[in-house]
This record gives sequence, structure tokens and C-alpha cells, in this order.
Amino acid sequence: MGIRKIEDEIDLREAMKKKAAELKMKDMQARASVERFTKDRLRDLAKKHGILLALTPELRQEIKELQKIYNIPSSKIITEQITEHNVLKKFSKIDHQKLGMLAYQRVLMSKEETGGIIPLSEVFELVNTGILNGNIEVKDVEKALKILKKTKVIEDLTQLESGAIIAKFFPIQYTGDESKVVKLAKEKGVLILEDICINLEWSQVRALRALESLEKSGIAKFRENILTGKQWYFPSIQI
Repeated sequence: MGIRKIEDEIDLREAMKKKAAELKMKDMQARASVERFTKDRLRDLAKKHGILLALTPELRQEIKELQKIYNIPSSKIITEQITEHNVLKKFSKIDHQKLGMLAYQRVLMSKEETGGIIPLSEVFELVNTGILNGNIEVKDVEKALKILKKTKVIEDLTQLESGAIIAKFFPIQYTGDESKVVKLAKEKGVLILEDICINLEWSQVRALRALESLEKSGIAKFRENILTGKQWYFPSIQI
């Protein structure tokens, strides 16, 4: 073997070592970036939504610390990401507990739009997708939500006078819509539906959901007369 060829092979090995070192460094930086993002996201979830995602063993210590800081119950720690395939067992049997958690996770992702106060019929639409489409019924989702309420994963499940069932997925401090209505009530004192729709740029349906939820919890009171029309007032709030 000639000297030139030997030198070329040495140069090639050195170049390969250098490239391997660069790739390892990039991989370490990427891992560190993901870890920082995940921890920042964990804190954000704990603060804004009152839940924690414990999807990887590496985050267990962080989870414990955040659980203590934000006083988050163990029922609000999600330990796995549920998919449609987790819900549907052999012979088309439904795992109702996992169906409930699938609904919970999908409501969490749409929380900015819904506020976390959703009719049973809409929760059904959220999960009646993919392989579950045609394999689940509204009664399955209702059963799943009752399990979530019993295990204190969701805040409440109530039936309105109209017969509609409303699921309240988060406590008031984490339910954006209720909090926004309460804040507006502190500014105005008494609210009419138009106040909420105009100030918050909501539909009447969304505004009514938040008001009905606040009524159920005793925070808002409804009254109606010929002169003023429909109004909601908030006796527990110091104006």
C-alpha cells in the first residue's frame, strides 16, 4: 500500500471521527432543547390548566415538584397519550375509561376555543373519529364522562333543564370562558348576553354555556323582566 493511500485513509478516518463528534453534539443539543421545551410546557400546563403530563420517566422528578407547587391532584396527571386504538378492544369492545381520557385530551387541545365547557353531543363528535366512528354511541361517551367525574378527572357533569348534558372539564380557575365572564362581570356588574358576545367576540351559544355553568356553580344569578330583559348578576363578586 502506497504512502499516499495510507494518508488518504487516515484523513478519511479523521474526517469520519469529526463528523461523528459533530452529529453527537447536535444530538445532545437537540435532546437538551426538547427537555427544556418539555419542562417549560409542563409548567405552562400546570399553571394554565391544572394538569401535568407524565409521559416519560425522565420527567418524574419535575412532575413531583410541579405537583407540589401548583397543588395538582394525582387524578390530573396524565401518564399516557391515548389513541383511538387504545379505546377499541377486541371484538369491538369499548374501554370506557380510556374513551374518557381520549375525550379529556382532545378537549384540552381545543380548550382555547371551547373554554372546557362542552355539551355531551359535542364531546361525542370529538371522539367519534377514525376507527371509533360507527363503533361508539353517545351513551358510551356519557358513561366514559361519568367515570371521569367519579375519578375526579373532570370537574362536573350536569343536566340542564332542557335535558342537555354539559361536561365541565376544568375548575373555574382553569376554565378560560368562565374566568373571562367573571372578569367582565367585575367591570360591568350586571351582564346581558350581548355584553359578552360583543366584548369577548363570542357566539351566543358559547356565551350561554359559560353563563349556565356559572349559574350551576352559584356564582351567577339569572333574572328577567319586561323592562331589562334577560340579565345575569354576580352576588358573590365584589364590584
